[in-house]
Amino acid sequence: MKISSVILATKNESREASALAVEIEAWLDEQGVSVYMPLGSADEFKPGSAASASDLIIILGGDGTILSRARNMLELEIPFLGINLGRVGFMADISPLGWKEQLAGIFAASLSISRRVVLGYELMREEKTIKKGCAINEVVLNRGELARLITVGLDLPGGVRQDIRSDGIIFSTPTGSTAYSVSAGGPLVHPDLEVMIITSICPFLHDFNSLVLPSSETAMVSIAESDTEAYLTIDGQLGTRLMAGDRIRILRHDRDFKVLCSPVHSFTSKLAAKGFLSRRSPA
Repeated sequence: MKISSVILATKNESREASALAVEIEAWLDEQGVSVYMPLGSADEFKPGSAASASDLIIILGGDGTILSRARNMLELEIPFLGINLGRVGFMADISPLGWKEQLAGIFAASLSISRRVVLGYELMREEKTIKKGCAINEVVLNRGELARLITVGLDLPGGVRQDIRSDGIIFSTPTGSTAYSVSAGGPLVHPDLEVMIITSICPFLHDFNSLVLPSSETAMVSIAESDTEAYLTIDGQLGTRLMAGDRIRILRHDRDFKVLCSPVHSFTSKLAAKGFLSRRSPA
């Protein structure tokens, strides 16, 4: 993969990210790579825009920045590469300390692109779709501020219906399996697999084990109780208050999340480095 032009996006209002972006832009210019730095307009991220001719999107920030930027620029169908300025940095392969050497190695290597499942969602109210979008990590239906269980109506493929009393339910992509889903007891899933993971959050008197379905399947979830406070949350960043009778359809989005892969950062090596595979110390 030859890289001749790059979109360089940063975490908003971050002095550290802005300063590093200036350094990286100068270095890329020395390598003969054209750099496009978004100004924040939604039109910049549409197919056919000036940015759409780029070969790579480099994002400076933490996982949250990568998630928000990826959702906005997903339609460009350009692979992403993250430089970690956050705490966890599971989605970012590049360290801010050795970025120059790491980028040089990536530009010189023959790298592969990981095409990852993205979930689409449609929120329906009174038979009308009032909101739709996509999630890189997960779509979550969860309870409100009060510590009260909600009854989640879950319709699965094959006409299977489950009514689950719980704190909510998570529909996760493989990329998001290492985020909220695993904290709720979901499995760790390789990001290249084409699946959807469904995990109930603290189910009460219900043996609903985490379920992994082909990403070609569609699920429906709903809230029936009128006195229940519930929210639809996307990637832990976008929230919508739900009303009784609302239904949410979860399905595979028509665009994939394309990630430029580094050969020195495999999925299992990341799991080990972040402590997912560590043995717990005895009490």
